[in-house]
Amino acid sequence: MLRLAVHCRAFSRRGVRFLIIPVLAALFAGCAGPAERPQAPGVDWLERRDMLREIEEFRMEGRLSLNTGRRGYSGTVSWEQNDDIVDFRFRGPFGFGGFRIHGDPNQLRVKTTSGDELLLRDPEKEMSERFGWSLPVHSMRYWILGVSDPGLPANEVPDADGLLDSMEQAGWLVRYDSYGEAEGLLLPRRLDMERGDVRIRVMTDRWDIPGAGTLARR
Repeated sequence: MLRLAVHCRAFSRRGVRFLIIPVLAALFAGCAGPAERPQAPGVDWLERRDMLREIEEFRMEGRLSLNTGRRGYSGTVSWEQNDDIVDFRFRGPFGFGGFRIHGDPNQLRVKTTSGDELLLRDPEKEMSERFGWSLPVHSMRYWILGVSDPGLPANEVPDADGLLDSMEQAGWLVRYDSYGEAEGLLLPRRLDMERGDVRIRVMTDRWDIPGAGTLARR
């Protein structure tokens, strides 16, 4: 009987100890609040917008998903911008379903992995006619930086921290879900674009922006 009582006491102590651990873990997890959105201290929206619009050269690598209402595509994306010259490359899973868009505002060349090649002078209209969907390439160079295209009117909704929350421009609704620090700047980490049945989501993973340090120190 004595041995049984000692065994029960030892078990009860161990049991209490093992019960306390998950209870404490749950308690501390409950105390942890949701992840806070990064702030842009000392920079209001108009100053931030003007600063980011000055970026003429960058490279972004990330992921893109496109839903046209009838078909869906997803894969990796790289975007190189050099002044007005854009080089946009999309690669589907295992290299299938990819395309490249290269050119300037006067004309864009589109090449697909299936061998199609198009020369576009009105990209959105001609891509819609050819593929049934289009990408707002010239405006997207600004949108992925978190600002509106200065060449078109826009309805902008910034938040209290000087970060763009959403905007409407050229018939597109653009929402910014999250931001992160890159090259010393706060840049979009995820944005969603939609117009009609077309839905585009961009997740940015890596940035290379020459001169970003100078902008960040302003």
